[in-house]
Amino acid sequence: MPEINERTLVLAIQAIDKEIHAFHNLAESDVVDGDEEFLVSLENAAEDLEEAYEKAYQEATNLPPYQQLVREVDD
Repeated sequence: MPEINERTLVLAIQAIDKEIHAFHNLAESDVVDGDEEFLVSLENAAEDLEEAYEKAYQEATNLPPYQQLVREVDD
């Protein structure tokens, strides 16, 4: 797996989280073809990033817990 620095990992997690929330906050009328597929891709990326973060978190002393970087999705 390619190496990525902790700051970039944190920013990627927060950016993906922001996009996921933006999709969940869209009105039904604003959803276009491909949005649901893109949302699934974002959610898969978020899972991959969480896994990478957990590994980095175990090795670093200056990282906050993952849950402090993301917000809960209101369904």
